[in-house]
Amino acid sequence: MELAAAFDRAVGERLLAAERLTLWLPELFGPRLVECDVGFRSASRLFAVVARLTGGTSEDQARFRFWCARSGGLASVLSSMSERERAVFEGHLSQCELRTVGIPPHLLRDAVARVVTSAGAARDRWTAAGGRPVLSLDAGSNSFAGVTFDPASRRLFIPGAIAPPVGDDLDVSLRVPRAAGALGARARVMEVRSQDAARPGVPAGFALLVDPAATAFSDVLGRNAPRPSEPGQENKRAAPRYAVNAPVRVQAEPTARLEYESDEELAADYVENLSQGGAYVRTQSAPPVGTRIGLEMRLPGGVELRTTATVAFRDQRGMGVKFELDRAGQEKLASVIARISARPRRALLVDDDALILQTLGDALRSRGFDVLTARDGTAGLQAVAEELLSLDLLVTDLRMPEMDGETFVRTIRGAGGESELAIVVIAGTLDAALERRLESAGADAVLDKALGPEALAAAAEATLERRRVGPVA
Repeated sequence: MELAAAFDRAVGERLLAAERLTLWLPELFGPRLVECDVGFRSASRLFAVVARLTGGTSEDQARFRFWCARSGGLASVLSSMSERERAVFEGHLSQCELRTVGIPPHLLRDAVARVVTSAGAARDRWTAAGGRPVLSLDAGSNSFAGVTFDPASRRLFIPGAIAPPVGDDLDVSLRVPRAAGALGARARVMEVRSQDAARPGVPAGFALLVDPAATAFSDVLGRNAPRPSEPGQENKRAAPRYAVNAPVRVQAEPTARLEYESDEELAADYVENLSQGGAYVRTQSAPPVGTRIGLEMRLPGGVELRTTATVAFRDQRGMGVKFELDRAGQEKLASVIARISARPRRALLVDDDALILQTLGDALRSRGFDVLTARDGTAGLQAVAEELLSLDLLVTDLRMPEMDGETFVRTIRGAGGESELAIVVIAGTLDAALERRLESAGADAVLDKALGPEALAAAAEATLERRRVGPVA
């Protein structure tokens, strides 16, 4: 059996996630893993890996698809592809200028490290030679939508179109706002509910039995996750929706070729809420209900998805649409949603003061954020470009070398790719005219540094949550 994974736009954290997945393969498959091919193409930033197994099973396929999706990649079974599909994939792999083939498991660490380092990852990064993947949950994020927990039975249900096989033991990490650190537990997959079995109030996903020894983990889940739906609530959705900031091009003719003609056009419409079956699209030109349209979406992780859709409803801000996806499109969308539900909220903190980076960064981490840092606006722009559509919050100083905070904010808002990013500017001194100018530049809030790191983190988090309040399709 040959299993393949492709990571588009593998830069920054996505490149490291692809590396971690590849290094996990010996642990995921054990002695069934024979060898791997790994490649990276700098022109398209594509990272590809092929795992060859002997005696591979359907459980191996499910396990690979699940962890690949959680890492931000798109998994395929090469042996199940058509000749044309396989030729396309192998063509992409052959065009990788950084490529190593036939790697035995015991040499995988060094071979992958050479490829990923040559692809631009920091040489001093920490990488694990093996170990189990961790199923991460963030109780402070909208990606926690649809998660339920029954304290009596210790049954944790996680919605999603992709699931690990029944019987797998998982390490689970739970992050909670304002907690000192993540809580961990062991859990076993007890049930998998497919999309075919899903219905309103009963979404697709999988159920875990949490280890009874993880009492602190269960107690926190009991306070942060709702209990399973009560009988009779048939009006609930069959799939939870996740808040995203994804550019979309709406085309009246579904069969027309969809192209972005300018950055302004790309930024005009946005996908605000996404599920396995549909989305809410913010647009000023929603067609009548029942109209079939074409959509081209640039989703988190750099994934581009084209689909036909039907307008389900309209309101003053946009429209809810129902997707018409083929099998490949369903798998691609499921991979994106799995990735969204895998990551905690992410914040970029930009300041030339090392003390601010440390103290405010720690305050944001204590509220459940993954925090990236940059020392000036120029480095901040590079971070935004590398983490396109994966950032939730930006906190930037006003006065910095190279590029000041006002110019930094104007540049980001003008570029369009992160027009829905929550932006907070912090300054040593404030006045009404300055605040108006920064808000005109695109800042959602302007805060005084004198508030201190804890109050600044709380205010920044509140700004993000205000941004997230919007229609749900």
